[in-house]
Amino acid sequence: METCQRIAICVKGAQPIRSAMAKGNRMPAEGPENPENTATSAGRSQKGESTSRAIVRDVVKGLYEGRYVAGQRLVEPDLMAHYNVSRSTVREALKELGSEGIVEIAAFRGAQIRKLTRAEAANLFSITEVILGLAARQAAQNIDAPGAREKIEGLFRAMSDYHDEDGPFGFLLRRNRYFRQLVTISGNAEIHRILPRLQVHLIRNRLAVPPTERIEGYRQITRAVLAGDAIAAEEAAREYVRKTAACILPHFPE
Repeated sequence: METCQRIAICVKGAQPIRSAMAKGNRMPAEGPENPENTATSAGRSQKGESTSRAIVRDVVKGLYEGRYVAGQRLVEPDLMAHYNVSRSTVREALKELGSEGIVEIAAFRGAQIRKLTRAEAANLFSITEVILGLAARQAAQNIDAPGAREKIEGLFRAMSDYHDEDGPFGFLLRRNRYFRQLVTISGNAEIHRILPRLQVHLIRNRLAVPPTERIEGYRQITRAVLAGDAIAAEEAAREYVRKTAACILPHFPE
């Protein structure tokens, strides 16, 4: 069996945000889904969304893209300049990130992206296994909803056709779309709320099973869901999480 392969999503030796902004007072370029990256556009909120929430959303997006990494300090003046906001807005965003367990705030040291221990990561995988299994089970039960089959089949093909030489982030975007659609079909709004919070912690130090095994895991989930086999769909999703955890957990610190 092929061994687990490391995907270089995270930057080794995390530095304060100030270091990343040294040249031209700008952060590294964002991913293809949001090419704008000026300080103003980075802090721009979506309709009905507060500025602090827009910052939270961008930090989470940055974790997926590698702009933010575990252990990285979030320096208030740098965040103020980058997002073109006041100190109070930055502190509100950091407080929200702290409440979601993404950021740790310590006296005299400020805020930094939370680092997970191996035990903490194992607990998150255990929860993710149950929740993703439930999403797959309920999606299988609802697969006859109009358009559900076509959407899942199309998103699975998008993952299957992806080539790793194109870089890891593109695949992560496709994988996330696949799971979001799976949850949408499940009809379970609570999973929509919970699952992203779990994934954002596990994306850091991301590893993956070899491509052939990885796609086979998604194929098993897709096949069971399309067949309307709720029990098989749940087991396939849980097995996918277990295999992923087996690859990733040894690389978290004790």
